[in-house]
Amino acid sequence: MTRDIIIKLMLTLAVLASTTVLRAQNGEGERTPEEIATEEANRLERLLKLEPHQTFFIDSILQHDMKALHDEIEALKTSGTQEYTVYKQVQDRWADQIDSSYRKVLTEYQYMIYRRDIGKLSKEELKVLKAIEKAEKKARKAEKE
Repeated sequence: MTRDIIIKLMLTLAVLASTTVLRAQNGEGERTPEEIATEEANRLERLLKLEPHQTFFIDSILQHDMKALHDEIEALKTSGTQEYTVYKQVQDRWADQIDSSYRKVLTEYQYMIYRRDIGKLSKEELKVLKAIEKAEKKARKAEKE
């Protein structure tokens, strides 16, 4: 599980680094935490089929927490901290905060889809999610007949 998280983190960092290089080549600056938050809120809106009020709350959560994460990382950089584990702890703490906030806004089904998307869904939860999706598919099929 930890290995998967590390691999995903490394892939994310590689994508962000390449995106930053491309933006720099195109004369664009780095994306701000607000831009990243907006893009993530839009992605989640499509993925989870959010209601308008849910999208508002998700965007608000991300706007606040991404800015706070960015500020904390910048403070670490400014202080000269070079320990990977310190940066990882900060990222994990804010990720947990975001997950906790999402749990309050999303339905149980949406939260399970979100957790599957980020690779944090347990085997038991995955079984439940598949059963729900199978039942929905069966209901749609019966509806068409």
